Amino acid sequence: MTLSRQAAGMLLAACVLLGGCVTRGPLLESASRVVELDDTPFFPQDAHQCGPSALATVLGASAVPVTPEELEPRVYLPGRRGSLQVEMQAAPRAYGRLGYRIEPELSAITAELDAHRPVLVLHNYGLPFWPRWHYAVVVGYDGPQDKVTLRSGRKRRQQLSAANFMRAWDNGGRWALVVLRPGELPAHPDKPRYLEAAAAFEGVAQPKDSWLTFDAAVRQWPDEPVAWTGRGTASYREGNRVAAAADYRAALNIDDTQAAARNNLAMTLLEMGCASQAKQQIAQIEVEKLDDRLRNEVADTLRQVNAGTDSSTCAAP
Repeated sequence: MTLSRQAAGMLLAACVLLGGCVTRGPLLESASRVVELDDTPFFPQDAHQCGPSALATVLGASAVPVTPEELEPRVYLPGRRGSLQVEMQAAPRAYGRLGYRIEPELSAITAELDAHRPVLVLHNYGLPFWPRWHYAVVVGYDGPQDKVTLRSGRKRRQQLSAANFMRAWDNGGRWALVVLRPGELPAHPDKPRYLEAAAAFEGVAQPKDSWLTFDAAVRQWPDEPVAWTGRGTASYREGNRVAAAADYRAALNIDDTQAAARNNLAMTLLEMGCASQAKQQIAQIEVEKLDDRLRNEVADTLRQVNAGTDSSTCAAP
């Protein structure tokens, strides 16, 4: 049988793709330990619905009893016959969890497994011009055997060589996600990425969960004003004005140009009956340097501050 030029090209590309790692040595240190999170839940995946099943797996491992059927409306896009990464990362927030994208390195995956957190990954088992996307959950690794263990498809325990795993993960863009409980940090936390996840979580989280999330950031990066501001806002939402004011002041002590922290402090002081102190704070904000959203917030705070008076109950820290 004679192959067409297009078919021959596809076959050649497949051979290159499948053979690209043949000469590569072990990817896992042979002396590393064997880790397998055997208690990780398993949900056999239906066709095109690996996203909900994989997400239910990592949420279940984080003590969230949710089924793929419950997650399907949140992450499965019938028109695309699959789930996009943005929905997969956002969905855990509705269950009191942070979706955190880890570093695109095999060592980052093994570090999370060492911390007893399974890792959700996106694989591509197809070709660059013919992708076949698939979500799976890494639940273990075997250093001496240079193998990775997954919950994948209808297989509760699929083992791949580290080379084959990396080939499919490379083709998928090395996207990997862990689910964090409030107050929990990833094995190798990245400050911008964690704070971005915390800020997104704050919009839907309970105040206590938000406080725990930013408190972890404060402990990890005590010189980061955004972490103090986030924790202060969580305290404010809980009704603890004294703690909120203290955290906003801590943020300003680190960086006195933090307009959001100063605006929040002014509003908090006003609600504590300390109008004079609130006016002092709002007067220090350089309004002309703000974006439209924050400028409008500051203008609203200024109107309230100017209408306020000191109260005998003022007890600001």
